[in-house]
Order: sequence, then structure tokens, then C-alpha cells
Amino acid sequence: MTRAQKPRSGIAMGGLGCGWFELRQDGQFYNWRIFNNRPIAQGSYFLENSQSALFFVIRYQVEGETPRLCLLQIEESHGVAGLEEHEFQYIFPWLSGVDAIHYEASFPFADLKYSAANMPLEVTLRAWSPFIPRNAKDSALPAAFFDFSLRSTCGKPVDVLLLSSMRNWVGYDEPDKTWRNRIVDAPWGRTCEMSCDGMDRTRESFGSMGLSSLHPESRYYCGWGHPHPYYERLLRQPDLPDLDDTDARNAIDPRTGKLRAIHNCFNSIGRAFRLEKRGQKADHTFLATWDFPNRHAIPARCPGIGPAGYLEAAASGTEAQPDGAESELIEGHYYSNFFGSAAEVAGYCAEEITRLRDESRLFHDTFFASTLPGFALDQINSHLNTFRTSSWFTSRGDFGLLEGLGPTRAYAGLSTMDVAMYGGIATALLFPELERAVIRSHVRFQNDDGSVVHSIRQNFQMKSPLEASGLRLDMPAQHAYMALRAGLWADDAEFLAEVWPSVVKALEYGLARRDKNGDGLPDMEGIMCSYDNFPMYGVAPYVATQWLAAYAAAATAAPLVGDEASARRYRSVLQQASRVVEDHAWNGTYYDLYVDGDKSDPGCMTDQIIGHWAALLLNLPGFLKPERVRSSLQAILRHNYAPDQGLRNCQWPGDTFLHDVPEDCWVDQANTCWSGVELAFASLLIYEGMTAEGLDIVRNIDERYRRWGIYWDHQEFGGHYFRPMSAWAIIPAALGFTLVNGVMTIAPRITDASGDCRLFFTTSESYGLFRRTGRSASIEVVSGVLKVRSLRLRAHPAEAWSGENQVLAAGSEEHPGTLRDGFLCFDFSRELQIPAGETLTLTSLSPLSRELIPV
Repeated sequence: MTRAQKPRSGIAMGGLGCGWFELRQDGQFYNWRIFNNRPIAQGSYFLENSQSALFFVIRYQVEGETPRLCLLQIEESHGVAGLEEHEFQYIFPWLSGVDAIHYEASFPFADLKYSAANMPLEVTLRAWSPFIPRNAKDSALPAAFFDFSLRSTCGKPVDVLLLSSMRNWVGYDEPDKTWRNRIVDAPWGRTCEMSCDGMDRTRESFGSMGLSSLHPESRYYCGWGHPHPYYERLLRQPDLPDLDDTDARNAIDPRTGKLRAIHNCFNSIGRAFRLEKRGQKADHTFLATWDFPNRHAIPARCPGIGPAGYLEAAASGTEAQPDGAESELIEGHYYSNFFGSAAEVAGYCAEEITRLRDESRLFHDTFFASTLPGFALDQINSHLNTFRTSSWFTSRGDFGLLEGLGPTRAYAGLSTMDVAMYGGIATALLFPELERAVIRSHVRFQNDDGSVVHSIRQNFQMKSPLEASGLRLDMPAQHAYMALRAGLWADDAEFLAEVWPSVVKALEYGLARRDKNGDGLPDMEGIMCSYDNFPMYGVAPYVATQWLAAYAAAATAAPLVGDEASARRYRSVLQQASRVVEDHAWNGTYYDLYVDGDKSDPGCMTDQIIGHWAALLLNLPGFLKPERVRSSLQAILRHNYAPDQGLRNCQWPGDTFLHDVPEDCWVDQANTCWSGVELAFASLLIYEGMTAEGLDIVRNIDERYRRWGIYWDHQEFGGHYFRPMSAWAIIPAALGFTLVNGVMTIAPRITDASGDCRLFFTTSESYGLFRRTGRSASIEVVSGVLKVRSLRLRAHPAEAWSGENQVLAAGSEEHPGTLRDGFLCFDFSRELQIPAGETLTLTSLSPLSRELIPV
């Protein structure tokens, strides 16, 4: 056995904030979290047998031979296929699992190819749930599609019955109920909807589940529990009987005399085919849906149990039992605005399947059409899984991602400020409307003095006092920066005006309350930032440069909201504060961990110039000396990067293996590799033209997680961690792309072996591909509408453009360009709006610089 043979993680099925379950490479579904159950929400843990929660079986019979049944799993030895008392090897010798599954996953698709000895069929499955950037409704559907394709490998006719089975788990934690199933017929097929009667309808586990077969000739067997007579009937008959035996699953409880759901309740639905000859194909789709509307908020004062040393002394609080009126607050799900049952979800999904599939595939295929190497694209893509595993999306439209999620608990809360500084990039790029919702929540919970909450503890109605201490010094700057980034990236003047008072309040809090010496930089006084086991004092570049980025963003945004006075103020503060960093923290090679008067710490932190990275994402004017930036990056690689370990957070001169940490240290944050920091740093290297070094770090992370078998579950402070979604910064970094206030800048950092490039971009209202081939370039809008008032394209080298007449074509219009500061610039007299399917083209360009890295 090899490590790779043990399934540990897989793609999550479900939508944003819907709950989810996970399909792994053994064909089984794990981590059922659709019931508002812990650890992601407040319901009881789901500890039931998940192997039989949802499964697929093929009945096949070659003409002239006896029938066989094949379970499409590499099964465990107990409790599979609804056989929970006896093993099928004992009572059903004609039933077996498959011998091998070839599994390939690329979010949002999981592709499985099944192999079994003597099965006269090639069977493949594409499992997926819709994921469509900028379409929150359709990306938040509580649904999973299962597209099967069958091909005969037999020279004789084969009768095939493809069926899906799901156990009714509604009210799994409530014994006092009765099962209720119903069949819903529609022109597109049939749905078995599962629910129950007699339980509290406000409980987390109350709702409905649906299993649909997308063909009107589908047949069903609802309400079976014991393998007799279900499997005997399945063997003897070539199709399901259209039988509902649900009432037999309820019985009188001899202890209470009440009718109760005493027996297991399984439901099967499927379609029969006859494949007449070798090579003949048949396709069929199943659909699993659910509706569990009662997601309860966590009480704001729930004490929680945090690990020793956690700065707020509070984790998610999901272990504590809610009590009082607060625990009755149902925040619900966004999907509840549109659907009232699993059958309603199924009806919408079935009717819209072609569009949902096409739009999900269009995004996927456009993303993977990039020149970036496959390992980098895979790594970036893998973090989209966290949108499903860790999101809350309430009926009111509030949104957030859990900081971390383990098998038994959630860590911290939603939209953790210092972690969102990294991971929030993905939300801002792909679902800008949800990023604005995140910012609005933090604005609403901002403290009166201007400090901000650390996270939102799964309650959008009440601020948790445990998260509102305001101790962390990086957070006011992060809040200001991210609020402005959301508005500037979206070119949304109204949103900028809406959040501007909160931004000013946060910045002035830092300057008035936390800057004791008036140098423009709030002063560190110990452990008070995202590195919550790192004491820092005075000027700490990790924190200081984030304040510089916030000042720079505020100076850029202030004129857009008509506040020229603040623009002048923050430019002045930026100039003063950046000089302090340069004069005091620079040690000649890199920026020290901190400097406090005549005391300094020479730790070389990977994140030492994170503020410079943040500024690049917004194309803000630089505030650190370029030669020092490059020297720092080289020093970080030299000190902190060990290919056999990864990129460590911080090392000190003289360290050869591990830096010593105190024995009472609650967690080592220096010698460890936080993949969210690694990926952000990799994007910074690419931005700065150190593309080969940046890609090497990405490759290292990718190989580590493949080797560990948890490719879809990145670990930091818990699993499915939010920070590594910073991987999405690699996308704009590779293209050198920004679109801020209508000005689009493109400066590619990467080419293919021929010197050309094809790179993915995304904006608040569109996505597409930039292509560079020889002496021509194009900006192809694949989805949405690209809105731009000015375009700046990097010239390589500048002198090669002299005397050439450069023209940009947009439909029938042509726009002349001018050369400024090494960029070919096009300033349009009005905003260009380029819809999907149209392209901006440029010709007669100089070849790309040889300094770019071919991959």
C-alpha cells in the first residue's frame, strides 16, 4: 500500500453556505455536513454510517447469462450499500464493489472511471455542483449532479439498470418522528423527496432531501430498509417496481405505544437501458438536493474553548451549548430565498442543468487555458474548494468563510480579519458582491473607538465581545485596506462613499490611540497581530507596511469620495511613516523583525513586506525602495526556504535547521510553513519578476499536499484553512494585472517556450484571457462585461516602440496609443464596455522581453 492509495480528502459537493459532502477517490461520500451539523454549525454531530448515505449500483445482465450487481465504490468491509447488519460477501455473492477507480479532480468537477473484472461496461462519472463566478445564487445551490456515461464492451446485448440510492437522514438526531417520502414527477424526470413528520420544525436537522433521476422513464423503490426483499427483487427484475414502502419503515414503539421511525429508510431511483452492441453508449444524470433551512446563529456570548495562547482566548465556541433567546436566532441559508424544499431545488436544477453545466465548465476551461504550468493552475484551483467547505451565506445575504475547520470543531469565526487579508483575495476577485457583504459586516461591528472585530463568530446579528478586544494592531489597517480594495477593484463609487467613514475611523484610531510617538506608525507592544505567538515591539515591518498600504489606498480613494483633505493627510502620513520604516528597520540586507528604540530583532520574516504586496494588488505608488524590496526577497529565500520543508515563516541569522523556541510555546510559528503565507509570497516574487523562484515555491506546496493526500484540505489553524486562498493572487501577478478605478494595467511576467503568453484575468464584472502571439495581443472577454476607461500595456523594451503607430481595435473603433513610462497607453474618451464574445486587439507590437520566464 502507498500513501496515495489512502483517501483523505476530495472535492466538496454543494454550494456556498449550503453545507456539503465530499467525494473521494474510493468513490465514497464523506463528511456529511448538509444538516446544519457540527462542526460547521450548531446541530448535533452526524456520527451515522456515511458509507450508505448515498451510493450507486449497476445491475447488468449479458444476454443468456445471470445478472450481477456492482457497487460503484472501493468499499469498506462493513456497512456498505445499505447492508448494515451482514456483509455482502456473506449474503450476496452476486454483489461486489469495483476493483479500481481512476480519480481526477479539478474544481468543481470530479471525474471517476470505474473498473471491475467481468463487468462488460466502461463506466465513468462526472460529479459536480455549479460554481459560476459573479453568480452567487447559482453558486449557492444545495445540489450535486452525477453525470454517468456507460459504454458496452461486450459482443452481446447487455441489459443495464443504473440506480442511485440515498438514505433518509432528516431528523437523524431526533428519535420521535415518522418517515415521510413522496415521488414528484416532472417532464424532465422524477424525484424522491425525503422528510419526516412529528419533530420540531425549527431544529437544525429538520428539512428535506431529494434524489432525482433526470429522465421521465426513471423508476423507483422508496422506503426499503432490510436487504430482503430489496436486493432479491433487484436481481430478479430488470427494473425497479415503482414501489413506495415507506409506511413499513414506521412502527409502533413498544415502550411508548407511539408510531415512530424505527427502521432504516432507503430510497432508490434509476433508469434501465439495453445496450445492443459493443461500443454503444448511454448517458444518464442523477441529482442530489437538500433543504435544511434552520441554520442557527452561535450565541454572541458563547464562551467557547480555545487553545492555550490564542490571542482572543476564544475559538469558535461550537463546543458550548447555546442557551437563551440568542440560540433561537435562525440565520438560515441564502438558498431559502428561492426554494422551500429539496424537490423545488431539484426542479430548478433540472430545468437549468445545461446552463449551469456550461457556465461552470466555461469558467473552469478558461482558467485552465492559461500559460501558467499545470501544477500552479491545479494549486490555485484547489483552494476554490474552501468556498464550499467553510462558508456561511445567510438568508439575509451575509457571507463569510470560517478561518479553519477540523473534523470536530471550527476554529475562530467567519471573515477573520488578519486571515482575510490573504484569503479574501479570492472572494474579491470571483464574488465581489460577497466581498462587499463581508466588508459591510465588519463595518457594522466596528467598535466605537474605530478598532475592529477579529472575526464574526457565526452570528451576523450580534457582535461577540470575545472577538472585539481590538488588541491586534494589524487589523484596523487591514480593514481599511480591504474595504478600499473592494471598492477600487469594482470601480464602485457608491460603495467607496459608504465605507469611507469606517475607513477613516479605523485609520484615525491607529494614529490617535496606538501611535505613541507620533511617527505615523502604531506601536507594537508584544503579541498583537496575526502571528499571535510572535512578540514584536515598536516598528515591526510586517505590521508597519500594512499600515503604509492602508494609507496609500486611502490617499488614492479619498479624491474619489470628494475628501481632498484626507488625501493630503494620508499622503503626508505615508511619506513620514515609510521613511521611519526605511530609516530604522532596514539592516542593510532585509527588514528586521522589529526595531524599538535601540533594541532590534534580526529575525527575517517571510511576511516582512506584506504591505508592499498589498500595494501591488492595487497598483498603488510604491513606498519602499525597489532595490531593498529585491534584496529582502532574496534574503527571505536564502534564510527561510528549505525545499525539503517549505518556506518557513521566520528564521534568524545563524539558524541552520530549526530556530529554538521556548519550551512553553503553545505553537511554533517560526519554523512552520503556513501555505497561505507561502502562496502570497510566491505571488509577490512573480510580481517582482522573480517568476522562477515564485513558481518553485508553488510547486513545493503542490507536491507536499499531493504526497500527504490532503490536496483539498489545506492546514494551518485547522483544516480547509482560509488564508491559502491567497493563491488567487498568483493570477493577477502572472499577468501583472490590475483594474483600479477604470484603469487596466497589463505587464505579463510569464511566457510559454515560444515567447508567447495566454493568461487568465478576472474583474468584478468579467473574466477572460489575455493573449500575446508574436507582434499581436488581444484581450478576450469570455464572460460578463469588461469596463475600462484606460489601458496600459507594458512595452518591452521601451525603445523598440519608437516611431511605430500602435492602434487598439475595439469592434469597429480604433484608438491610437502613446508611450509613457515604459507602457503603451490608451486613454478612451468614454468608458469602453466589451461584452462576452468580443475582443480588444493590438497589432505591430514589439516581442516580449527575454527577461520573462518561459514555462
